[in-house]
Amino acid sequence: MKINSEKSKEIIISFAQDGNFRSTIPNIKIYGRDIAQVCHAKLLGVTISQDLTWNKHVDNIVKKAGKRLYMLYQLKRAGITQKDLVSVYVSVVRPVLEYACPVWHTNLPQYLSNNIEVIQKRALKCIFPGLGYAEIRRRVNLDTLNVRRDSICQSKYNVRQHNVYPLPVTRTNRFRNSFIPWALYNCQ
Repeated sequence: MKINSEKSKEIIISFAQDGNFRSTIPNIKIYGRDIAQVCHAKLLGVTISQDLTWNKHVDNIVKKAGKRLYMLYQLKRAGITQKDLVSVYVSVVRPVLEYACPVWHTNLPQYLSNNIEVIQKRALKCIFPGLGYAEIRRRVNLDTLNVRRDSICQSKYNVRQHNVYPLPVTRTNRFRNSFIPWALYNCQ
């Protein structure tokens, strides 16, 4: 396999507050070409930042889902039934908000989770104007996106023999909230 130096990017994972460390790290060269150093990179649809926060990824998925909401508004204008509009939301908009969530959900702060939830609120308010968000979710039997992401993450982690393995000792919240320790603590 030959590495394409034009498509390759270098991302330096660091939790340093100042960016001065970048000047001390030499550039990587592949086939005589410098590889671009970036602050964030998209890998299989998930945007990874150099400080391993999910702000940029959430911004990207919210923007992408917002564009798909426009289609929902147009379909409502065309006279599509509420049941069909909910089906369109569930099959076209919501998958954007949940794509690869086992990778990023466990380390998602509440304010970013709220940013994602706003898209579902907007969609359901478009379909059912004049009703409260909780009432709409009850009527159409939809969970909050946070609850759905939790259940998706737990379903991806199938512990065949519960309580056989000791829980790992976690010194930092960052490690405790990474996928495997999170799944072990929450799926026992």
